Amino acid sequence: MDARVANGDDSTPAVTDSGVYVTYPCWTYAFQPATGSSLFNNDTGCDGGGGGTPVVANNVLYSPNGFGSYNGSTFNALTGALLGSYVADDPPAIGSQMGYFLQSGTLRGLTLSNNTVVWSFTGDGLLVTSPILVSQNVIVGSSSGNVYALDATTGAQVWTVSAGAAIAPGAHWGAGLPLSGLAAGDGLLVVPAGTKVVAYVLSTNP
Repeated sequence: MDARVANGDDSTPAVTDSGVYVTYPCWTYAFQPATGSSLFNNDTGCDGGGGGTPVVANNVLYSPNGFGSYNGSTFNALTGALLGSYVADDPPAIGSQMGYFLQSGTLRGLTLSNNTVVWSFTGDGLLVTSPILVSQNVIVGSSSGNVYALDATTGAQVWTVSAGAAIAPGAHWGAGLPLSGLAAGDGLLVVPAGTKVVAYVLSTNP
């Protein structure tokens, strides 16, 4: 696959069976995975360097195509039709009914159908990472080293743990590659903290 983009810079692609998606300031691109042929693109009319990490869920593309922030536009991931906009410090976590957006350091759970805020969480006031959705919990990290798990429906704190060192913001405006962030799989939560990577066994209290 070989495809050209305008003003291409740092952008980590989002990949599904239907498309490969990349985002740069003012530009959103979707390509056919097997051939690289264009599915659609969107230009908001400005120009600039940089790039962001898009998210695809429920056939919706969350494209951080703003400039100077991670705010962006939502598109139908199959047709490219513009659906709306969103506000976020970094890539959101998206469930089937709710989305989880870090906004100016506050994590908010929103109903996707109408963008209504269901709950908000500030933690220690230093939340910086992209949230991740693991089963019924949303997990987010703080620059202080704290990691929080919240009930995805209510926002109630389920547990907190200290990773022992500062956690970097990861994918945010101006962040260069390579990016870091929280990850989960095979019953483990993996947290990059300081110069170490800390792994926790996921339970009601890691």
